Amino acid sequence: MQQESLTEESQDQVEEASTANGEETEKEESEVDVFKVETDESHSLAIEIEETDFVENEVYKSLRAQNVKPKVAVALIELYEATDMSPQDLDDRAIEMLRSLPIEHALFIIKEVKESRLMGVQNKAQFLMSVMRNFRDKVRQLGATVALSQKLVNGPSVEKIKEILDRTGYSLEVTIGQRKYGGPPPNWDGPSAGPQGSGHEIYIGKIPKEVYEDTLISLFEDMGKIWDLRLMMDPLTGRNRGYAFLTYCDKASAYEAAKKFDGYEIMPGKNLKVNVSVANTRLFIGNIPKSKSKEEILAEFKEHTEGVTDCIIYSSPDAGESRKNRGFCFLDFSDHKTASDAKRKIHAGKLRPWNSDLVVDWAEQQEEPDEETMAKVKVLYVRNLKEAVTEEQLKEMFSAYGEVDRAKKIRDYAFIHFMEREPAIKAMEALNGTELEGIAIDISLAKPQSDKKKMLRGRGRGFGGLRGAFGDFSFNRGFSAGYEELYGYGAPPSAYGYSYDAYGYGPDPYGYGYSAPPVGNRGGRGGGRGGRGTAISRGAKRPGDGAGGPASKREFGSDDFSADVNMTSF
Repeated sequence: MQQESLTEESQDQVEEASTANGEETEKEESEVDVFKVETDESHSLAIEIEETDFVENEVYKSLRAQNVKPKVAVALIELYEATDMSPQDLDDRAIEMLRSLPIEHALFIIKEVKESRLMGVQNKAQFLMSVMRNFRDKVRQLGATVALSQKLVNGPSVEKIKEILDRTGYSLEVTIGQRKYGGPPPNWDGPSAGPQGSGHEIYIGKIPKEVYEDTLISLFEDMGKIWDLRLMMDPLTGRNRGYAFLTYCDKASAYEAAKKFDGYEIMPGKNLKVNVSVANTRLFIGNIPKSKSKEEILAEFKEHTEGVTDCIIYSSPDAGESRKNRGFCFLDFSDHKTASDAKRKIHAGKLRPWNSDLVVDWAEQQEEPDEETMAKVKVLYVRNLKEAVTEEQLKEMFSAYGEVDRAKKIRDYAFIHFMEREPAIKAMEALNGTELEGIAIDISLAKPQSDKKKMLRGRGRGFGGLRGAFGDFSFNRGFSAGYEELYGYGAPPSAYGYSYDAYGYGPDPYGYGYSAPPVGNRGGRGGGRGGRGTAISRGAKRPGDGAGGPASKREFGSDDFSADVNMTSF
Protein backbone atom coordinates (compact mmCIF):
# COMPACT_ATOMS: atom_id res chain seq x y z
CA MET A 1 0.00 0.00 0.00
CA GLN A 2 2.81 2.36 0.80
CA GLN A 3 4.40 1.63 -2.57
CA GLU A 4 1.07 2.42 -4.27
CA SER A 5 0.91 5.75 -2.45
CA LEU A 6 4.45 6.67 -3.46
CA THR A 7 3.75 5.71 -7.04
CA GLU A 8 0.62 7.88 -7.14
CA GLU A 9 2.50 10.83 -5.65
CA SER A 10 5.25 10.36 -8.20
CA GLN A 11 2.66 10.41 -10.97
CA ASP A 12 1.24 13.65 -9.54
CA GLN A 13 4.71 15.21 -9.57
CA VAL A 14 5.26 14.11 -13.17
CA GLU A 15 1.93 15.64 -14.20
CA GLU A 16 2.74 18.92 -12.47
CA ALA A 17 6.21 18.98 -13.98
CA SER A 18 4.87 18.34 -17.47
CA THR A 19 2.44 21.22 -16.98
CA ALA A 20 5.34 23.51 -16.11
CA ASN A 21 7.14 22.42 -19.29
CA GLY A 22 4.03 22.97 -21.42
CA GLU A 23 3.86 19.31 -22.42
CA GLU A 24 0.51 18.28 -20.96
CA THR A 25 -2.00 17.71 -23.74
CA GLU A 26 -5.18 17.05 -21.77
CA LYS A 27 -5.67 20.67 -20.64
CA GLU A 28 -6.53 23.70 -22.73
CA GLU A 29 -3.45 25.66 -23.78
CA SER A 30 -4.73 28.95 -22.34
CA GLU A 31 -5.48 27.32 -19.00
CA VAL A 32 -2.00 25.76 -18.84
CA ASP A 33 -0.35 29.14 -19.49
CA VAL A 34 -2.26 30.78 -16.62
CA PHE A 35 -1.52 28.06 -14.11
CA LYS A 36 2.11 27.74 -15.23
CA VAL A 37 2.81 31.40 -14.61
CA GLU A 38 0.67 32.12 -11.57
CA THR A 39 0.81 29.03 -9.32
CA ASP A 40 2.83 29.85 -6.18
CA GLU A 41 3.92 27.16 -3.75
CA SER A 42 3.71 29.62 -0.87
CA HIS A 43 -0.10 29.39 -1.19
CA SER A 44 -0.19 25.61 -1.16
CA LEU A 45 -3.16 24.18 0.69
CA ALA A 46 -1.98 20.54 0.49
CA ILE A 47 -3.57 18.49 3.20
CA GLU A 48 -1.01 16.64 5.32
CA ILE A 49 -2.73 13.31 5.59
CA GLU A 50 -1.97 9.67 5.07
CA GLU A 51 -3.96 8.60 2.01
CA THR A 52 -3.42 5.04 3.20
CA ASP A 53 -6.04 5.72 5.89
CA PHE A 54 -8.68 5.81 3.15
CA VAL A 55 -7.60 3.03 0.82
CA GLU A 56 -10.36 0.76 2.11
CA ASN A 57 -12.95 3.54 1.93
CA GLU A 58 -15.43 2.75 -0.85
CA VAL A 59 -15.92 6.42 -1.74
CA TYR A 60 -12.15 6.90 -1.93
CA LYS A 61 -11.82 3.84 -4.17
CA SER A 62 -14.55 5.16 -6.46
CA LEU A 63 -12.91 8.57 -6.75
CA ARG A 64 -9.49 7.08 -7.44
CA ALA A 65 -11.03 4.83 -10.07
CA GLN A 66 -12.16 8.04 -11.78
CA ASN A 67 -8.56 9.32 -11.66
CA VAL A 68 -9.21 11.90 -8.97
CA LYS A 69 -5.90 12.73 -7.29
CA PRO A 70 -5.44 11.26 -3.78
CA LYS A 71 -5.39 14.55 -1.85
CA VAL A 72 -8.44 15.79 -3.74
CA ALA A 73 -10.27 12.53 -3.06
CA VAL A 74 -9.55 12.85 0.67
CA ALA A 75 -10.74 16.48 0.66
CA LEU A 76 -13.99 15.43 -1.03
CA ILE A 77 -14.63 12.75 1.60
CA GLU A 78 -14.18 15.38 4.33
CA LEU A 79 -16.58 17.65 2.42
CA TYR A 80 -19.20 14.87 2.40
CA GLU A 81 -18.75 14.35 6.13
CA ALA A 82 -19.00 18.09 7.01
CA THR A 83 -22.07 18.84 4.88
CA ASP A 84 -25.15 17.05 3.58
CA MET A 85 -23.46 16.61 0.22
CA SER A 86 -23.11 13.01 -0.97
CA PRO A 87 -21.06 11.28 -3.69
CA GLN A 88 -24.23 11.16 -5.81
CA ASP A 89 -24.21 14.98 -5.92
CA LEU A 90 -20.90 14.95 -7.80
CA ASP A 91 -21.64 14.26 -11.46
CA ASP A 92 -19.22 13.39 -14.26
CA ARG A 93 -18.79 17.04 -15.28
CA ALA A 94 -17.69 18.04 -11.80
CA ILE A 95 -15.28 15.10 -11.57
CA GLU A 96 -13.80 16.01 -14.95
CA MET A 97 -13.26 19.61 -13.93
CA LEU A 98 -11.69 18.64 -10.60
CA ARG A 99 -9.28 16.39 -12.47
CA SER A 100 -8.32 19.24 -14.80
CA LEU A 101 -7.42 21.65 -11.98
CA PRO A 102 -4.03 21.85 -10.27
CA ILE A 103 -4.20 20.13 -6.87
CA GLU A 104 -3.75 23.42 -5.01
CA HIS A 105 -6.70 24.99 -6.79
CA ALA A 106 -8.96 21.97 -6.37
CA LEU A 107 -8.21 21.83 -2.63
CA PHE A 108 -8.88 25.56 -2.25
CA ILE A 109 -12.29 25.25 -3.95
CA ILE A 110 -13.32 22.28 -1.82
CA LYS A 111 -12.19 24.09 1.36
CA GLU A 112 -14.29 27.16 0.47
CA VAL A 113 -17.37 25.08 -0.28
CA LYS A 114 -16.89 23.12 2.93
CA GLU A 115 -16.73 26.30 5.03
CA SER A 116 -20.04 27.49 3.54
CA ARG A 117 -21.61 24.20 4.69
CA LEU A 118 -23.65 24.45 1.48
CA MET A 119 -26.30 26.22 3.54
CA GLY A 120 -29.42 26.54 1.39
CA VAL A 121 -27.84 25.00 -1.73
CA GLN A 122 -30.37 22.73 -3.45
CA ASN A 123 -28.55 21.60 -6.59
CA LYS A 124 -25.13 20.88 -5.14
CA ALA A 125 -23.55 19.50 -8.34
CA GLN A 126 -24.55 22.59 -10.32
CA PHE A 127 -23.43 24.89 -7.51
CA LEU A 128 -19.99 23.24 -7.30
CA MET A 129 -19.61 23.40 -11.08
CA SER A 130 -20.45 27.11 -11.06
CA VAL A 131 -17.98 27.78 -8.25
CA MET A 132 -15.21 25.97 -10.13
CA ARG A 133 -15.92 27.76 -13.41
CA ASN A 134 -15.96 31.14 -11.71
CA PHE A 135 -12.70 30.36 -9.93
CA ARG A 136 -11.05 29.49 -13.26
CA ASP A 137 -12.35 32.75 -14.74
CA LYS A 138 -10.97 34.65 -11.77
CA VAL A 139 -7.55 33.00 -12.20
CA ARG A 140 -7.49 34.03 -15.84
CA GLN A 141 -8.48 37.61 -15.04
CA LEU A 142 -6.65 38.27 -11.79
CA GLY A 143 -4.03 35.54 -11.53
CA ALA A 144 -3.78 32.59 -9.20
CA THR A 145 -2.16 34.53 -6.36
CA VAL A 146 -5.09 36.94 -6.09
CA ALA A 147 -7.71 34.27 -6.74
CA LEU A 148 -6.36 32.07 -3.95
CA SER A 149 -6.40 34.98 -1.51
CA GLN A 150 -10.10 35.83 -1.94
CA LYS A 151 -13.16 34.03 -0.63
CA LEU A 152 -15.11 32.11 -3.22
CA VAL A 153 -18.40 31.59 -1.40
CA ASN A 154 -19.56 34.63 0.54
CA GLY A 155 -22.60 34.91 2.74
CA PRO A 156 -23.81 35.63 6.23
CA SER A 157 -22.66 33.72 9.26
CA VAL A 158 -24.06 30.19 9.08
CA GLU A 159 -25.06 30.44 12.73
CA LYS A 160 -26.93 33.72 12.15
CA ILE A 161 -28.89 32.52 9.17
CA LYS A 162 -29.66 29.20 10.87
CA GLU A 163 -31.08 31.12 13.85
CA ILE A 164 -33.34 33.16 11.52
CA LEU A 165 -34.58 30.06 9.69
CA ASP A 166 -35.30 28.26 12.96
CA ARG A 167 -37.15 31.31 14.31
CA THR A 168 -39.27 32.03 11.22
CA GLY A 169 -39.70 28.62 9.66
CA TYR A 170 -38.79 30.05 6.24
CA SER A 171 -36.57 28.25 3.72
CA LEU A 172 -33.31 29.38 2.11
CA GLU A 173 -32.37 28.59 -1.49
CA VAL A 174 -28.86 29.51 -2.64
CA THR A 175 -27.58 29.50 -6.23
CA ILE A 176 -24.51 31.08 -7.73
CA GLY A 177 -26.64 34.06 -8.88
CA GLN A 178 -28.89 34.74 -5.91
CA ARG A 179 -29.75 33.95 -2.30
CA LYS A 180 -33.51 33.45 -1.91
CA TYR A 181 -35.24 33.54 1.46
CA GLY A 182 -38.83 32.30 1.68
CA GLY A 183 -41.34 31.93 -1.14
CA PRO A 184 -43.69 30.73 0.20
CA PRO A 185 -43.68 31.58 3.89
CA PRO A 186 -44.86 28.98 6.41
CA ASN A 187 -48.61 28.30 6.49
CA TRP A 188 -49.23 30.31 3.32
CA ASP A 189 -52.81 29.75 2.13
CA GLY A 190 -52.75 32.13 -0.85
CA PRO A 191 -51.91 31.45 -4.52
CA SER A 192 -48.95 29.10 -4.98
CA ALA A 193 -47.24 31.66 -7.21
CA GLY A 194 -47.38 34.26 -4.45
CA PRO A 195 -49.24 37.56 -4.02
CA GLN A 196 -51.12 38.52 -7.17
CA GLY A 197 -50.93 41.87 -8.94
CA SER A 198 -48.33 44.62 -8.84
CA GLY A 199 -47.30 46.66 -5.83
CA HIS A 200 -46.20 43.87 -3.49
CA GLU A 201 -42.53 43.94 -4.42
CA ILE A 202 -39.89 46.50 -3.46
CA TYR A 203 -36.48 47.10 -4.96
CA ILE A 204 -33.64 47.52 -2.43
CA GLY A 205 -30.61 49.14 -4.01
CA LYS A 206 -27.18 50.40 -3.00
CA ILE A 207 -26.72 47.53 -0.57
CA PRO A 208 -23.14 47.44 0.79
CA LYS A 209 -21.22 44.39 -0.40
CA GLU A 210 -20.76 43.20 3.18
CA VAL A 211 -24.52 43.03 3.86
CA TYR A 212 -26.51 39.84 3.39
CA GLU A 213 -30.03 38.55 3.94
CA ASP A 214 -29.64 38.20 7.71
CA THR A 215 -29.35 42.00 8.06
CA LEU A 216 -32.07 42.76 5.49
CA ILE A 217 -34.56 40.32 6.97
CA SER A 218 -34.16 41.77 10.46
CA LEU A 219 -34.70 45.25 9.02
CA PHE A 220 -37.66 44.71 6.68
CA GLU A 221 -39.68 42.04 8.48
CA ASP A 222 -40.96 44.66 10.93
CA MET A 223 -42.98 46.26 8.10
CA GLY A 224 -45.11 43.20 7.38
CA LYS A 225 -45.12 39.55 6.43
CA ILE A 226 -42.46 38.74 3.85
CA TRP A 227 -43.27 36.42 0.95
CA ASP A 228 -39.67 36.19 -0.25
CA LEU A 229 -36.37 38.09 -0.46
CA ARG A 230 -33.98 37.65 -3.39
CA LEU A 231 -30.47 39.02 -2.92
CA MET A 232 -28.60 39.09 -6.23
CA MET A 233 -25.05 37.71 -6.19
CA ASP A 234 -22.06 38.31 -8.47
CA PRO A 235 -20.82 34.87 -9.62
CA LEU A 236 -17.29 36.12 -10.27
CA THR A 237 -16.63 37.86 -6.96
CA GLY A 238 -18.98 35.76 -4.84
CA ARG A 239 -20.30 38.94 -3.20
CA ASN A 240 -23.72 40.56 -3.48
CA ARG A 241 -24.38 42.75 -6.50
CA GLY A 242 -25.70 45.64 -4.46
CA TYR A 243 -29.41 45.07 -4.89
CA ALA A 244 -32.27 42.79 -3.89
CA PHE A 245 -36.01 42.32 -4.42
CA LEU A 246 -38.35 41.76 -1.49
CA THR A 247 -42.00 40.77 -1.87
CA TYR A 248 -44.53 41.38 0.89
CA CYS A 249 -47.75 39.46 1.30
CA ASP A 250 -49.73 42.73 1.13
CA LYS A 251 -49.24 45.97 -0.79
CA ALA A 252 -49.52 48.27 2.19
CA SER A 253 -46.38 46.78 3.71
CA ALA A 254 -44.45 47.37 0.49
CA TYR A 255 -45.42 51.04 0.35
CA GLU A 256 -44.64 51.55 4.03
CA ALA A 257 -41.25 49.87 3.66
CA ALA A 258 -40.40 52.06 0.66
CA LYS A 259 -41.34 55.20 2.61
CA LYS A 260 -39.41 54.22 5.72
CA PHE A 261 -36.22 52.77 4.25
CA ASP A 262 -35.58 54.86 1.14
CA GLY A 263 -32.40 56.69 2.16
CA TYR A 264 -31.95 54.56 5.31
CA GLU A 265 -28.34 54.53 6.53
CA ILE A 266 -27.67 50.81 6.83
CA MET A 267 -23.95 51.37 7.49
CA PRO A 268 -22.03 54.58 8.20
CA GLY A 269 -22.18 56.60 4.99
CA LYS A 270 -24.14 53.87 3.16
CA ASN A 271 -27.77 54.74 2.35
CA LEU A 272 -30.24 52.33 0.79
CA LYS A 273 -32.36 53.11 -2.27
CA VAL A 274 -35.82 51.56 -1.80
CA ASN A 275 -38.92 51.83 -3.97
CA VAL A 276 -41.89 49.75 -5.04
CA SER A 277 -40.89 47.89 -8.19
CA VAL A 278 -43.04 47.00 -11.18
CA ALA A 279 -42.13 44.47 -13.86
CA ASN A 280 -42.26 46.41 -17.11
CA THR A 281 -44.47 44.76 -19.74
CA ARG A 282 -45.11 47.77 -21.99
CA LEU A 283 -43.05 49.00 -24.95
CA PHE A 284 -43.06 52.37 -26.66
CA ILE A 285 -42.98 51.94 -30.46
CA GLY A 286 -42.24 54.91 -32.72
CA ASN A 287 -42.40 55.43 -36.50
CA ILE A 288 -45.74 53.69 -36.89
CA PRO A 289 -47.52 54.61 -40.15
CA LYS A 290 -50.21 57.10 -39.20
CA SER A 291 -52.74 55.50 -41.51
CA LYS A 292 -52.85 52.31 -39.40
CA SER A 293 -55.68 51.68 -36.96
CA LYS A 294 -55.34 50.04 -33.57
CA GLU A 295 -56.68 46.76 -34.98
CA GLU A 296 -54.19 46.78 -37.86
CA ILE A 297 -51.24 47.52 -35.57
CA LEU A 298 -52.27 44.83 -33.10
CA ALA A 299 -52.72 42.22 -35.84
CA GLU A 300 -49.34 43.04 -37.39
CA PHE A 301 -47.39 42.68 -34.15
CA LYS A 302 -49.28 39.56 -33.06
CA GLU A 303 -48.27 37.94 -36.33
CA HIS A 304 -44.55 38.56 -35.79
CA THR A 305 -44.02 38.36 -32.02
CA GLU A 306 -45.42 36.47 -29.05
CA GLY A 307 -47.23 37.68 -25.98
CA VAL A 308 -48.85 40.86 -27.35
CA THR A 309 -52.04 41.51 -25.38
CA ASP A 310 -53.03 45.09 -26.24
CA CYS A 311 -52.14 48.13 -28.27
CA ILE A 312 -52.69 51.73 -27.17
CA ILE A 313 -52.73 54.50 -29.76
CA TYR A 314 -53.57 58.19 -29.68
CA SER A 315 -55.43 59.97 -32.41
CA SER A 316 -56.97 63.39 -32.74
CA PRO A 317 -60.76 63.52 -32.64
CA ASP A 318 -60.52 66.03 -35.51
CA ALA A 319 -58.21 63.92 -37.69
CA GLY A 320 -59.41 62.22 -40.85
CA GLU A 321 -59.17 58.60 -42.01
CA SER A 322 -55.59 59.07 -43.22
CA ARG A 323 -54.44 59.99 -39.72
CA LYS A 324 -55.61 57.21 -37.41
CA ASN A 325 -52.67 57.49 -34.97
CA ARG A 326 -49.94 59.98 -34.13
CA GLY A 327 -47.01 57.91 -35.36
CA PHE A 328 -46.45 55.89 -32.21
CA CYS A 329 -48.13 53.30 -30.03
CA PHE A 330 -47.70 51.45 -26.75
CA LEU A 331 -47.69 47.65 -26.84
CA ASP A 332 -48.66 45.58 -23.80
CA PHE A 333 -47.24 42.07 -23.34
CA SER A 334 -48.24 39.15 -21.15
CA ASP A 335 -44.98 39.30 -19.18
CA HIS A 336 -41.60 41.01 -19.03
CA LYS A 337 -39.75 38.28 -20.92
CA THR A 338 -41.93 38.41 -24.04
CA ALA A 339 -41.74 42.21 -24.04
CA SER A 340 -37.95 42.04 -23.72
CA ASP A 341 -37.71 39.51 -26.56
CA ALA A 342 -39.78 41.75 -28.83
CA LYS A 343 -37.64 44.76 -27.92
CA ARG A 344 -34.46 42.89 -28.88
CA LYS A 345 -35.95 41.77 -32.21
CA ILE A 346 -36.90 45.33 -33.12
CA HIS A 347 -33.49 46.69 -32.06
CA ALA A 348 -31.79 44.07 -34.22
CA GLY A 349 -33.93 44.97 -37.23
CA LYS A 350 -35.50 41.51 -37.33
CA LEU A 351 -38.98 42.95 -36.90
CA ARG A 352 -39.89 45.64 -39.46
CA PRO A 353 -43.68 45.90 -39.87
CA TRP A 354 -44.73 47.86 -42.95
CA ASN A 355 -41.01 47.96 -43.87
CA SER A 356 -40.50 50.70 -41.27
CA ASP A 357 -37.42 51.32 -39.13
CA LEU A 358 -39.13 51.32 -35.76
CA VAL A 359 -37.97 53.11 -32.64
CA VAL A 360 -38.44 51.06 -29.47
CA ASP A 361 -37.81 51.38 -25.76
CA TRP A 362 -39.49 50.58 -22.50
CA ALA A 363 -42.46 52.78 -21.73
CA GLU A 364 -41.61 54.61 -18.55
CA GLN A 365 -44.16 53.87 -15.91
CA GLN A 366 -44.73 56.84 -13.70
CA GLU A 367 -44.71 56.42 -9.96
CA GLU A 368 -48.13 55.22 -8.85
CA PRO A 369 -49.81 57.16 -6.03
CA ASP A 370 -50.83 55.01 -3.10
CA GLU A 371 -54.46 54.20 -2.33
CA GLU A 372 -54.61 56.77 0.47
CA THR A 373 -53.56 59.54 -1.92
CA MET A 374 -55.95 58.48 -4.68
CA ALA A 375 -58.82 58.37 -2.18
CA LYS A 376 -58.53 62.15 -1.83
CA VAL A 377 -58.49 63.03 -5.53
CA LYS A 378 -61.36 65.20 -6.75
CA VAL A 379 -59.97 66.08 -10.19
CA LEU A 380 -61.08 64.28 -13.36
CA TYR A 381 -58.99 63.70 -16.44
CA VAL A 382 -61.03 63.85 -19.67
CA ARG A 383 -59.51 62.91 -23.03
CA ASN A 384 -60.53 62.53 -26.69
CA LEU A 385 -62.00 66.01 -26.94
CA LYS A 386 -62.57 67.74 -30.25
CA GLU A 387 -60.88 71.09 -30.77
CA ALA A 388 -64.27 72.85 -30.87
CA VAL A 389 -65.07 71.81 -27.26
CA THR A 390 -64.60 74.76 -24.89
CA GLU A 391 -63.79 75.03 -21.19
CA GLU A 392 -67.13 76.72 -20.59
CA GLN A 393 -68.91 73.83 -22.29
CA LEU A 394 -67.04 71.31 -20.10
CA LYS A 395 -67.70 73.23 -16.89
CA GLU A 396 -71.41 73.42 -17.66
CA MET A 397 -71.56 69.73 -18.54
CA PHE A 398 -69.85 68.52 -15.33
CA SER A 399 -71.53 71.07 -13.04
CA ALA A 400 -74.72 69.01 -13.35
CA TYR A 401 -73.14 66.61 -10.84
CA GLY A 402 -71.71 69.11 -8.34
CA GLU A 403 -69.84 72.37 -7.94
CA VAL A 404 -66.89 72.65 -10.34
CA ASP A 405 -64.04 74.94 -9.30
CA ARG A 406 -62.53 75.15 -12.78
CA ALA A 407 -62.02 73.29 -16.05
CA LYS A 408 -58.76 73.50 -18.00
CA LYS A 409 -58.60 72.17 -21.57
CA ILE A 410 -55.37 71.61 -23.48
CA ARG A 411 -56.02 70.66 -27.10
CA ASP A 412 -57.76 67.27 -26.92
CA TYR A 413 -57.85 66.64 -23.17
CA ALA A 414 -58.85 68.50 -20.02
CA PHE A 415 -58.81 68.47 -16.22
CA ILE A 416 -62.05 69.10 -14.33
CA HIS A 417 -61.56 70.33 -10.75
CA PHE A 418 -64.49 69.60 -8.45
CA MET A 419 -64.91 71.21 -5.04
CA GLU A 420 -65.76 67.81 -3.49
CA ARG A 421 -64.78 64.23 -4.34
CA GLU A 422 -68.24 62.61 -4.32
CA PRO A 423 -69.63 64.65 -7.23
CA ALA A 424 -66.45 63.94 -9.19
CA ILE A 425 -66.96 60.19 -8.81
CA LYS A 426 -70.62 60.47 -9.83
CA ALA A 427 -69.73 62.51 -12.91
CA MET A 428 -67.03 60.02 -13.93
CA GLU A 429 -69.39 57.06 -13.62
CA ALA A 430 -72.20 58.80 -15.48
CA LEU A 431 -70.29 60.47 -18.33
CA ASN A 432 -67.43 58.08 -19.12
CA GLY A 433 -67.92 56.78 -22.66
CA THR A 434 -70.65 59.24 -23.55
CA GLU A 435 -70.39 61.30 -26.74
CA LEU A 436 -69.46 64.95 -26.87
CA GLU A 437 -69.65 66.64 -30.27
CA GLY A 438 -70.09 63.17 -31.79
CA ILE A 439 -66.95 61.65 -30.18
CA ALA A 440 -66.90 59.23 -27.21
CA ILE A 441 -64.91 60.71 -24.34
CA ASP A 442 -62.79 58.85 -21.78
CA ILE A 443 -62.89 59.96 -18.12
CA SER A 444 -60.78 58.82 -15.16
CA LEU A 445 -59.36 60.18 -11.91
CA ALA A 446 -56.26 62.31 -12.38
CA LYS A 447 -53.15 61.03 -10.59
CA PRO A 448 -51.29 63.45 -8.32
CA GLN A 449 -47.61 63.86 -9.06
CA SER A 450 -45.05 62.64 -6.57
CA ASP A 451 -43.28 65.00 -4.19
CA LYS A 452 -40.01 64.16 -5.96
CA LYS A 453 -41.33 65.41 -9.30
CA LYS A 454 -42.59 68.63 -7.74
CA MET A 455 -39.26 69.14 -5.99
CA LEU A 456 -37.28 68.68 -9.21
CA ARG A 457 -39.47 71.25 -10.95
CA GLY A 458 -38.80 73.65 -8.12
CA ARG A 459 -35.07 73.27 -8.77
CA GLY A 460 -35.50 74.54 -12.29
CA ARG A 461 -35.46 71.24 -14.16
CA GLY A 462 -38.48 72.41 -15.95
CA PHE A 463 -39.45 72.57 -19.53
CA GLY A 464 -36.71 73.64 -21.86
CA GLY A 465 -36.99 74.14 -25.57
CA LEU A 466 -38.04 71.36 -27.88
CA ARG A 467 -35.35 69.15 -29.32
CA GLY A 468 -36.06 67.08 -32.38
CA ALA A 469 -39.28 65.54 -33.52
CA PHE A 470 -40.44 62.09 -34.47
CA GLY A 471 -43.48 61.93 -36.67
CA ASP A 472 -45.80 64.49 -35.10
CA PHE A 473 -44.46 64.19 -31.59
CA SER A 474 -41.40 65.80 -30.14
CA PHE A 475 -39.15 65.34 -27.13
CA ASN A 476 -38.14 67.85 -24.50
CA ARG A 477 -35.05 66.91 -22.50
CA GLY A 478 -35.69 69.32 -19.65
CA PHE A 479 -38.52 67.52 -17.92
CA SER A 480 -37.99 66.56 -14.31
CA ALA A 481 -38.33 62.82 -14.91
CA GLY A 482 -35.87 63.01 -17.77
CA TYR A 483 -38.31 63.30 -20.64
CA GLU A 484 -41.30 65.28 -21.84
CA GLU A 485 -43.17 64.55 -25.03
CA LEU A 486 -45.20 67.15 -26.87
CA TYR A 487 -47.22 65.17 -29.34
CA GLY A 488 -47.78 67.41 -32.30
CA TYR A 489 -50.77 69.15 -30.75
CA GLY A 490 -48.75 71.19 -28.30
CA ALA A 491 -49.45 68.86 -25.38
CA PRO A 492 -48.77 65.26 -24.39
CA PRO A 493 -51.57 62.72 -24.19
CA SER A 494 -52.01 62.98 -20.47
CA ALA A 495 -53.07 59.38 -20.16
CA TYR A 496 -49.33 58.90 -20.50
CA GLY A 497 -48.20 61.12 -17.82
CA TYR A 498 -48.13 64.84 -17.30
CA SER A 499 -49.93 67.81 -15.82
CA TYR A 500 -50.91 70.87 -17.75
CA ASP A 501 -48.74 73.34 -15.90
CA ALA A 502 -46.11 72.64 -18.57
CA TYR A 503 -48.09 74.88 -20.85
CA GLY A 504 -48.23 78.02 -18.79
CA TYR A 505 -51.48 77.48 -16.94
CA GLY A 506 -49.97 77.57 -13.49
CA PRO A 507 -49.13 74.74 -11.13
CA ASP A 508 -51.31 71.67 -11.16
CA PRO A 509 -50.13 68.45 -9.54
CA TYR A 510 -51.99 65.97 -11.72
CA GLY A 511 -50.99 63.57 -14.47
CA TYR A 512 -51.82 60.06 -15.60
CA GLY A 513 -50.00 56.83 -16.36
CA TYR A 514 -47.16 55.98 -18.75
CA SER A 515 -44.81 58.08 -20.81
CA ALA A 516 -42.54 57.45 -23.77
CA PRO A 517 -38.81 56.83 -23.34
CA PRO A 518 -36.00 59.39 -23.21
CA VAL A 519 -34.21 60.86 -26.17
CA GLY A 520 -31.18 58.91 -27.28
CA ASN A 521 -28.27 59.81 -29.54
CA ARG A 522 -29.14 58.39 -32.93
CA GLY A 523 -31.45 56.10 -34.78
CA GLY A 524 -34.56 58.26 -35.00
CA ARG A 525 -35.74 61.25 -36.98
CA GLY A 526 -35.91 64.94 -36.57
CA GLY A 527 -32.57 65.81 -35.01
CA GLY A 528 -29.63 67.51 -36.58
CA ARG A 529 -27.98 66.58 -39.84
CA GLY A 530 -29.97 64.32 -42.13
CA GLY A 531 -32.99 64.23 -39.85
CA ARG A 532 -31.26 61.95 -37.33
CA GLY A 533 -30.51 62.36 -33.71
CA THR A 534 -33.45 62.12 -31.35
CA ALA A 535 -34.61 58.57 -30.90
CA ILE A 536 -33.14 55.74 -28.89
CA SER A 537 -30.13 54.30 -30.70
CA ARG A 538 -30.16 50.63 -31.52
CA GLY A 539 -28.14 48.53 -29.19
CA ALA A 540 -27.80 51.37 -26.70
CA LYS A 541 -27.77 50.25 -23.11
CA ARG A 542 -28.75 52.29 -20.11
CA PRO A 543 -26.21 52.24 -17.32
CA GLY A 544 -27.05 50.49 -14.07
CA ASP A 545 -27.08 52.25 -10.74
CA GLY A 546 -23.88 52.82 -8.88
CA ALA A 547 -24.28 49.65 -6.87
CA GLY A 548 -24.77 47.38 -9.86
CA GLY A 549 -28.55 47.30 -9.83
CA PRO A 550 -30.94 47.42 -12.76
CA ALA A 551 -30.58 50.35 -15.09
CA SER A 552 -32.40 53.51 -14.12
CA LYS A 553 -35.13 54.58 -16.51
CA ARG A 554 -34.71 58.22 -15.64
CA GLU A 555 -31.97 60.71 -16.36
CA PHE A 556 -30.43 63.41 -14.19
CA GLY A 557 -29.91 61.03 -11.26
CA SER A 558 -33.60 60.48 -10.63
CA ASP A 559 -33.55 56.76 -9.88
CA ASP A 560 -36.31 54.50 -11.05
CA PHE A 561 -35.66 50.86 -10.46
CA SER A 562 -38.65 49.28 -12.13
CA ALA A 563 -37.77 45.88 -13.47
CA ASP A 564 -35.18 46.00 -16.23
CA VAL A 565 -34.60 42.35 -15.44
CA ASN A 566 -36.98 39.47 -15.13
CA MET A 567 -37.29 39.17 -11.38
CA THR A 568 -38.14 35.47 -11.45
CA SER A 569 -35.42 34.34 -13.84
CA PHE A 570 -32.56 33.96 -11.36
